[in-house]
Amino acid sequence: MTQETCERVAQQLQRLQRAQTELKEHLRNLPGGLRLKSEIANAKGKINSKCKALFDKFDNELRQSNYEGIGASYHFIGILFSNLEVYISPKNKNRIRAAKGEYDAAIKDVSRLMIQFVDSGFAEEAKFPRILSSLKSASDCICPHLDDLADLYDETRKSLTVRLNKAFDIISVGVSKSRCYDDALGVMNDLNRHLCRGLKDHVVLSDLSFDSETQLEEWREEKQKIDREMEFDGNNADDKLGKWKILLDGLDPDSTNVLTRKYRQWSSGTTYQLKVQEVRRILDERFKQGNKALKEGNFSLLDESIRVLDLISHHLCRHIDNAEDLGKTLKDMTSKAFLRSCEKAQKVLQSDQIRQFEAMFMDYRGFVLQVPFVMASDESKKAFTLTNHLLHDAFVSEVNIVSTMLQSFDYETLKSKVQHARKFGGFLADKCTLFHEELKSCEHIDGEDRWLEEIFKLCLEHFSRGRSFGSIGHFAVLGLPPSASETDIKKMYKKLAKKFHPDKTGTGDSAEFRRATEAKDALLEVVSSRDDNATERPFGILIKGIGTSLRKEVKCSLEEQRYERVEKLLFKLSELKALESLVTPKLNHREISKDINDLVRAHVEQVRVNVDSNWSSKKYRALNDTIADLKLMEDRFKSYPNIFPTSWDDGIVKKVEQEIESLGCRARGYISSNRSAKQNLDDFRRCFLNMGHVLVELPQFKDITKAVMCSVLEACLGSDWGYSFLFEFGLGLQRGDENSSDEDNHVAQVLVAEFSHFKEVMTMVWNEETTQKPAEDTVHGIKGYRRSGGHKSDFLLSQERLLESFNVFDSQYKICLGEYIAPDADLAVLVKKTTAMASKLHPIDCNSGWDEKVKSQMPHILAGVFTCFTVLKSGSSYNRLGSNENGGDMSQKLLMKPHNIQVLTLLSLFGCGSSSKRALDSQLMQIRTGEGKSMILGTAAVVLSLLGFRARCVCYSEYLSRRDFNLFQDVFDLFGVTEHIIYSKITTLSEDTTAAKGDVRNLTEAMLRGRLEEVLMPTTSQGASLIIHNSTTRSIVNSDPEASATNCDVARQGSASSSGRKTRGSRKKRKGKKKDNSGTHETSVTVTCQGRASLAPESAARKEILLVDEVDVFFGADFYGQTYNQVTQMREPEVVDILNHIWIANKRGGRRQRLAEIQALPAYSKLLAKMPNFKFLLDGEISLMIDQVRKVDEEPYFLDHETDRIGYKVMDSISYEATYGYRTVFAYLQEAEKGNLKHKDSTLAHALAMQVSCGQFSYANISPERILGVSGTLSALGDYECDVLSKYGVETFMYVPSVYGESNFSFDQAGEGVLIETSQSDYFHSITNQIQLATKQKRAVIVFFKDNLRLKEFTSSPFYRKLSRSKKLLTEDLSAGDKEFVISKAATAGQITISTAVFGRGTDFFCKDETVQRKGGVHVIQGFLSEERSEEIQIQGRTARQGKKGSYQMILLDSDLEDKFGLSRGTKEKVPKKSWYQTLCSVRDEARKKRCRAIQENLADATEKDVATHKYFDALLAKDTRRASKKFKEIYSSFKKGSMPSSIELDLAFLVDVTGSMAPYARAAATTANSLLVGTGSITEKLKSKFPDIEFQLRVGVLGYRDIEDSSQFTDSAWQGNGHFTNNVDDATRFIQTITGSPSGGGDVAEDHLGAIDRCINWNSADDWTSQIKFMLLLTDAPAHGMVPAGSAGVTNVDSYAIRHPTGLTAETTIDSLVKKDVDLFICSFNPAATATTEKELSRLYGCHPENTEQRQILCLPLVPVNQSPRVDVMGGDRKHIVFVLDMSGSMRRSWSGVVAAYNQYLARRRQSQSECDLISVVQFDDRAQVTVSMTPIGQAPDSLVYRGGGTQFHPAAQSACQLASGTPSYHAPVVVFMSDGCANDAAAAAGTFSQLSHNVHQSLGSDLELHVIAFGGGASTSQLQQIAGSSRNGKLHTSADTAELSSIFVEIAGGGGVVDTLETEIGKRISEAVSDRLDLEYIG
Repeated sequence: MTQETCERVAQQLQRLQRAQTELKEHLRNLPGGLRLKSEIANAKGKINSKCKALFDKFDNELRQSNYEGIGASYHFIGILFSNLEVYISPKNKNRIRAAKGEYDAAIKDVSRLMIQFVDSGFAEEAKFPRILSSLKSASDCICPHLDDLADLYDETRKSLTVRLNKAFDIISVGVSKSRCYDDALGVMNDLNRHLCRGLKDHVVLSDLSFDSETQLEEWREEKQKIDREMEFDGNNADDKLGKWKILLDGLDPDSTNVLTRKYRQWSSGTTYQLKVQEVRRILDERFKQGNKALKEGNFSLLDESIRVLDLISHHLCRHIDNAEDLGKTLKDMTSKAFLRSCEKAQKVLQSDQIRQFEAMFMDYRGFVLQVPFVMASDESKKAFTLTNHLLHDAFVSEVNIVSTMLQSFDYETLKSKVQHARKFGGFLADKCTLFHEELKSCEHIDGEDRWLEEIFKLCLEHFSRGRSFGSIGHFAVLGLPPSASETDIKKMYKKLAKKFHPDKTGTGDSAEFRRATEAKDALLEVVSSRDDNATERPFGILIKGIGTSLRKEVKCSLEEQRYERVEKLLFKLSELKALESLVTPKLNHREISKDINDLVRAHVEQVRVNVDSNWSSKKYRALNDTIADLKLMEDRFKSYPNIFPTSWDDGIVKKVEQEIESLGCRARGYISSNRSAKQNLDDFRRCFLNMGHVLVELPQFKDITKAVMCSVLEACLGSDWGYSFLFEFGLGLQRGDENSSDEDNHVAQVLVAEFSHFKEVMTMVWNEETTQKPAEDTVHGIKGYRRSGGHKSDFLLSQERLLESFNVFDSQYKICLGEYIAPDADLAVLVKKTTAMASKLHPIDCNSGWDEKVKSQMPHILAGVFTCFTVLKSGSSYNRLGSNENGGDMSQKLLMKPHNIQVLTLLSLFGCGSSSKRALDSQLMQIRTGEGKSMILGTAAVVLSLLGFRARCVCYSEYLSRRDFNLFQDVFDLFGVTEHIIYSKITTLSEDTTAAKGDVRNLTEAMLRGRLEEVLMPTTSQGASLIIHNSTTRSIVNSDPEASATNCDVARQGSASSSGRKTRGSRKKRKGKKKDNSGTHETSVTVTCQGRASLAPESAARKEILLVDEVDVFFGADFYGQTYNQVTQMREPEVVDILNHIWIANKRGGRRQRLAEIQALPAYSKLLAKMPNFKFLLDGEISLMIDQVRKVDEEPYFLDHETDRIGYKVMDSISYEATYGYRTVFAYLQEAEKGNLKHKDSTLAHALAMQVSCGQFSYANISPERILGVSGTLSALGDYECDVLSKYGVETFMYVPSVYGESNFSFDQAGEGVLIETSQSDYFHSITNQIQLATKQKRAVIVFFKDNLRLKEFTSSPFYRKLSRSKKLLTEDLSAGDKEFVISKAATAGQITISTAVFGRGTDFFCKDETVQRKGGVHVIQGFLSEERSEEIQIQGRTARQGKKGSYQMILLDSDLEDKFGLSRGTKEKVPKKSWYQTLCSVRDEARKKRCRAIQENLADATEKDVATHKYFDALLAKDTRRASKKFKEIYSSFKKGSMPSSIELDLAFLVDVTGSMAPYARAAATTANSLLVGTGSITEKLKSKFPDIEFQLRVGVLGYRDIEDSSQFTDSAWQGNGHFTNNVDDATRFIQTITGSPSGGGDVAEDHLGAIDRCINWNSADDWTSQIKFMLLLTDAPAHGMVPAGSAGVTNVDSYAIRHPTGLTAETTIDSLVKKDVDLFICSFNPAATATTEKELSRLYGCHPENTEQRQILCLPLVPVNQSPRVDVMGGDRKHIVFVLDMSGSMRRSWSGVVAAYNQYLARRRQSQSECDLISVVQFDDRAQVTVSMTPIGQAPDSLVYRGGGTQFHPAAQSACQLASGTPSYHAPVVVFMSDGCANDAAAAAGTFSQLSHNVHQSLGSDLELHVIAFGGGASTSQLQQIAGSSRNGKLHTSADTAELSSIFVEIAGGGGVVDTLETEIGKRISEAVSDRLDLEYIG
């Protein structure tokens, strides 16, 4: 379209328009009508269409950036508009105007696009170059309308050329500075591409400053060079990464560097991203490389990877966002792998597969040496140290096992152990020692490891062969073990030289090369000079020394007569072959075996030779020893015929018997006639002594020897001259022969005592030794005092009257003796006269009738009695020998006459020394032991019987009673008073009194069976026997008439006849301790024989006078303050069934049976049907059975296989009358089960019975008419004993001088007489040393130990074996014959007798050995301090008897003194030696005072029981069944109680875990402690309600504790005097509040409970743990170290000390301390799931502890509901999911910030409590509910909550809260905290929703939903909110006035205050119950 065309069109249209205007009407009328208007309109339409076409073309050219087309289109549009504007539509006009703007913009865009093209780094592919091409086309066109575009093109070319030059300059400067060509190459490459594609045509080439292709080539070469420089490895990473940092910092698009911004315009940071990607690739590769290295154990590569990752993170963390994460991940993986490696190693090292550690060692070593960061953490250090510790222990164990096996001579096992130890030790000697040395050069290791150092020392000691430990440093340089060979050294050096040679590029290191060279040179020299044969293989010396050690052991065992040991060694010889290959040269096992066999055979032969030699040389004592040796050897060696081919008695028995018979025949030949006897007296004496030596020294042949000797003596008596001959002969034997040896004289004296044929000689010797002092002297020596009202006054003895009475006696005695000693005299006459004399005095009233008449007749009566005694005992001897020609001078010495002192004592007892009194006083007189007490009491018994009294002689034991009775029985019979005289223990006095009243046992049985009214009432008790039913009660049991006639069923049970539970006292008995603060005594046994004769009616009517032999009888363990229990035995088939059931169930093991289980048995129902009114009785006895079935072996018993009877040790013998209640019953079942009963059915039929207590009678309830007695220990009486005696009327105490004058007894109290040793070894050594000192002087030594246990400890020690062969044991289990032999030998020269204390009373160790006497007499050593001074006096009385010499010494162990008397160890260092004995007496007196107080308390209790029992007895006698049944129940129930004291102290120690995890419970713990200690709900108040008669004194101690690594781990209570317990409970509660105020610490989950218990139990001030009953209460929420539940293995940081406590504490040692100190433990857990394993393990150890005889248990109290989840939660039983439901309605606007603050305080308190596992959810509500936080870990919970505002609706919020709570994980507990300040119309619906939630929670957790509802502000509807709170039984409504109070409520909820109620109810109740149970255990039985 041209201008002309447009103009023409415009003209034509103007014409048409005028025509239309002017010819409008005319044209309309033309034919067909001409409508110009439409034509004009059509023309306009075409013009506008043309416009649109031009616009479309213009738009298209614009889009194409075709500036030539744009210019042309724009030109044509302009022509059209300028000529045809009026015809163009408005729309097109607007478009034309727009086109003008677009054209102008397109012109301007050229410059912009050029700049963009350049700034983009020439990245645009076509647009700008295309524009340039179109501009060039427009410029090339000749059209004038395009001239402006041509000008534009020229300007653009010039501008582009300038910009290209400038860009090049910028790039050139940039690359020269950054030396990074990546962006430059990219830009230049794009530019060059555009230039090559045509851009070059559009620039002014002449003005372009660079050649793009040439520059590209140069830059590419530079880039390749730089890329090579940026590559790095582990060695240069730090330097190269620094360069990378510079590079990336420069390329960072965010950098402010101008150059970088220009690059960014060019490349959009592409190069930076590429470089980052390259580094990230390296990072990923290094991480993968490290991970792979970790798996493959390539620790150097692993360390390099970790270092590179750390350097990348350090240098490039700005650019590589995950660099730090990858490095941390790899480190975490490495640390965990190391810890897993340690844990695996630790398990292996604690198993029996320790060699598996060898395979693990390289990894273990690699981690430590090559990965330094591993050892930076405390956890790794602990694991490293623990592993080394266990490795050391395993190594030590291996070495020790070898030594042990060598000592045990178990050669088969030894071989395997040596081989194992050599391999393991060799490994450690090579690898571990090198490792130890390598660690020294590691900078990342702090100091040397103690355990590796110890391992090195062990290797140096045992594994030096083939190893050069002295050069271990050089070996470490080369990385070689110390056993490396020369070849190994050269090979390793060559390898290192290649690596470190200075000429080696990259790895060359001259210093390392030099070190390697020096190490190589030094080691080659060492190895070349090393002689591997110079030292033995490990343990080689020990193995080679087996022959020597075997010989030594066998020789020693043979010398010590340990033939069982030799037998074992002989058996083991066959195993020696197994060891031959373990040493070089091989072990010659055959030679060793031959040597040992030869050694034993030689010993046997030598003993046989010694037998013959000793027999030939008449060395009978040595012969006896050698024969004993032969017998023992035969028992052991008879299976080795080459060693012991013939029997021990082969030849010797025959020789001895023939010799004895020969000697007998010869002796009889010597005395065939009187003449022959006189002529051959010396030969007869020698012959008789030769037989005597055999008799005395060879007990093996005693019977035959004694028989032959008796036959010789009897042959002599067959002649008239025989009596006088034997008398003279015996007298010669007794006096000895100065020409005979000491041995002969000793044997002669023994023979005189042995044969009754020489009794006259013994009588004469006694008379000679006890030379009569003038009666006047004796009377003047008698002293005494009276004690009245606690005051002493001298007794005014009428010496003249006493002497006068004696003279009357002496005169009358001589007259009577002279008359009735004649052979034809009739003693019956004298008896009749004496009896008549006494009868004339009848009746005598002791209170007023003991007048002068009685006293004046007393000397005459005594004279008659003593005359009869003398005549009966010695009259025949006197008459036989008195007529002898030599008998005149000695006839009087043949008479057994009373000594002056005995007569004066009797006269004094009978009041002859008191002229003014008309009453017979009760009195005791002291006479030394061995000076005729038996004669005094026997005579007194006869006299009193003649005077019309019944006499009862009581003494220490039944044995002594029988002995003394037998001495006087013929006198009793002669006077006809036997029925009026009773010899017994004191206990039978009360028993006989009760028996005389009636048979309570039969009456009780009849009552139980409902047949009381049918019983005939006997007047006496038949066949009673004794049973001690507890420590304060003895029992008489009805006996089976079909049982054996000697069956005295004497039983000892524990301390509880009903519960059967043993008391603390009895428990401590086994530990060698007695209870000092209790009235109970050690269990003792008194045996009263069955079938004791009943008193005749006439005797029963007599008044009884008690005659006492030793005052101790009043204070023995079984009399004063004690009771005896009448027991009837119920034999029923149902009882048998129940006993069998209990026995069988117990055999299966497991828990203790329960009464309810027995009650379910049919047998129980049947038995109850038989005794329907006595269920309490059945239950009580069955409970006792259940308890005692577990204690059947607690007291060792002995079974007599002939009689099927079980017996126990009683005093100095085995008593088959003694039983231990149901324990003995079950012992019979046990023996039956073993098949040891010959008559099983009949035995069990008798044994299986139920023993029913019939009541308890007080022994002390006696009232004899008078008490008279003699004692050797009056001087030991204290005030208490005197007070007791005063109650029985004994207030007069007399002391009679010794018949032998001054005592020859020696006791150096201020010197060596008292020795106290600090260890058992020193104690035994001291005893041995003193024995040896005495026996070297040819003295006899008797050692008394407290009991068999200590005696066995001594005889098992090496010290005992050092003693000579002349040692004998005197113990209770010896036969009567053996005891007699040991006792008879005890006082002979060189003899050593080791005895128990029971033989220190009444045992007559007569010293007839003149050698012993010359050397100082018998030496007695007492190895313990007697509790009673009287016992000490008795033991001292075993020496220096009857005027002979003797010495005494105490050797004591200080631990015994501490345990028994509270004398602290080390006291002897503080007290002068001269005062030791006084100190011991002082502490004994203090202990004695405590026992006396306890006895007095027992007496009151015994009296109360006695009264109650007699009431019951009276009801039985009255046949009042109803009243008797009632009384029976009362006494049965009450008598189960022991002597319940009036006051009891309780020690209660609180152990409070105050680590951070306890914070939620701290306030609760403090509050509960207060409730336990103070107020009506306190422990003491609850106890008082059950025991109203007891005053409870509670002493409280407190220990707060944290974990092992916490500072200030322990906080102990310390009160005045430094004690840890206080009576002031207020002080204790304040202390608890203080320590619980700020819980902290506890790095891991487990806590140091063992350390806390150990610290508390070892509180050791004087006032600590002194109460009778002791408890420890531990409050915690965590497990103990080493006892974490198995299910918690995956929990992080659960237990830092899982394997070993750092101080060595173990659960076993901790429990041992608790049990030994008698402390009960409660574990109160706030997290039962976490503490379950701890509770189970501690309870197991406590329950099975051997000293926990009562089967007490640790009481575990869960203080929160036990989690039912299968997953174990150790992180806290308080792990919660807290759902906050917070009101954000409009009314909360001003308070919302306070609500959020309270919410944050809650979170803070929970975090403080280590509750990091809590989950938090938040529901915010107005009239809608919105969940803003959903189960988020508390550490990630938001600290801000957005406020919205609105109305108030509760139900939507409740629904949301319940939905969240329902999703709570199983190991969390949901807690809802609902807060609102308003009210709503849907509160009921909300409450229903919460109610359903609570129901669901209860079903899953076992407890209701914890729901806290808070009414905030004054507008809250408390009624509606209370309705919501009430929807859960665990719901609680809180009210808050403001946000401050709201914060307090939130903190309280977070702290767990809601547990207080649980604590108060549970702990208080359970502790009170436990204390009650303990009291029952202590005192109820």
